[in-house]
Amino acid sequence: MGTITARYDRSALAYDRYWGPVLAPSARELLAWAAALHERDGGGSPGRVLDLGAGTGVLAIAAARRWPAASIVGLDGSSAMLALAADRAAREVGPGARDIEWRTGLAESIPLPDASVDLVVSSFVVQLVPHRPTALREVLRVLRPGGRLAYVTWRTDDDEFAPQAVVDDVLDELAPEGDGAEAEVGRAGDIVSPGAAAAELRRAGFRSASAHEVTLVHRWTARTYLALAERYDAADDFRAMPVATRRLARERIAARLGRLGPAAFTWQTPLVRATGRRPAG
Repeated sequence: MGTITARYDRSALAYDRYWGPVLAPSARELLAWAAALHERDGGGSPGRVLDLGAGTGVLAIAAARRWPAASIVGLDGSSAMLALAADRAAREVGPGARDIEWRTGLAESIPLPDASVDLVVSSFVVQLVPHRPTALREVLRVLRPGGRLAYVTWRTDDDEFAPQAVVDDVLDELAPEGDGAEAEVGRAGDIVSPGAAAAELRRAGFRSASAHEVTLVHRWTARTYLALAERYDAADDFRAMPVATRRLARERIAARLGRLGPAAFTWQTPLVRATGRRPAG
């Protein structure tokens, strides 16, 4: 995950401003679902919760608010993202933020002891790891017997989103070949289906594995989508352009986005929520 981690280090502030708010509602819904499952398992407040791939801290902070007595660990490969998470926790949780432990580390080698966590939650991370079965087995290792993993990630989706197509077309017209963002090599990729997610958990050793599809809905405008593209999603492509070309790209994208109707800026994309438990025996 070296290239991916470097990208998040480089773009942490832009992620926090432009992309994090798109994902945050789905992350908070995941935590509510995980909490309901944990309560159904017969648990009160979990003793220790791991937010795997904590990013800017949305899940870890929500867990700290829900379970003030729990020990919360936010783990991420990007130190820049964790710095933003710690700042957000100080603002949103107050003195309780001191009880959240922010640790730098990767999902395939979690720096925690065996059987030391009651609940692992993770949002939009398992698609980024180099080898998902390895990461899942690491989660199983750190969970206590009977402990649970709950995650949300992207389901494979080939539907075209018109504003993204506009940006891609203009960049294809103007960006010099070979410039732009580094390829994210070695990532596990999106989940094909809920059934595939549950089967993957079972193969890793989880029990009571299940998954289902949910939908992320987000509404942009022409102005806010152009800001996302220029400042985060295609920021490397824009930076690679000469200043005059960058200005031309911005003008062309704005003009073409302006010709789309408001409905075109409502993004609906499928997600997969999955869960499984470490065997109790």
